[in-house]
Amino acid sequence: MADGIKRFSAQAGIAIGPILFVIALLAILAAVLSAGTGGGFGTAGVADRVTHEVVGQANLIRTKINECHMQYLINGTNFARDPCAHDPYPCSDQIDGTLVEELTCPNDPLTAEGAEQSLWMGPRTATLPPPTQGFGPWLYINAGDRGGRCFWTAPTKGNASVGSVEGLKRAATKFSSQELLYDNTSVKQRFIILITKPTEKADPHCSLP
Repeated sequence: MADGIKRFSAQAGIAIGPILFVIALLAILAAVLSAGTGGGFGTAGVADRVTHEVVGQANLIRTKINECHMQYLINGTNFARDPCAHDPYPCSDQIDGTLVEELTCPNDPLTAEGAEQSLWMGPRTATLPPPTQGFGPWLYINAGDRGGRCFWTAPTKGNASVGSVEGLKRAATKFSSQELLYDNTSVKQRFIILITKPTEKADPHCSLP
């Protein structure tokens, strides 16, 4: 009987070892998946994602807006109406800005209905990815030559997310001071890409608070 007990105990010890190992692996996996909670793995993962997505989306949006402007330089046609009459850049709401995904190009032929064509679905089709997780949508304002033209985004929780702030700090290194306005110590963490710098007093949207 004693020998039987000893054999059973040894087998139990062997079985418990792998179980504890699996539990430890699950705990590590849970930590990795808890991105954005301040944990080491989570923060690093969020920062990497934010940097990659924000830089990619900002460059894509800037390219599409400049493509629209280039059409004016090439063809000399412009169908812009008030409040942006004769302006070769996409128009916007003058108070709050316009969602980038809703922008139109005033320099392309009008649609059959007589409206400006979408910046994204017109002659130069492109796909705008959804906003980065944890961020608001990209917004654009055209305040003319005087107030400037820019677009921006910001984390929905401002500087509360360590990963988002770290990601934006890295993203900021990819742009010059002539292209970007960003203050990594600010509460709102607005990331502003300049299309044209203002010649006079900047529109509030195209300047840091």
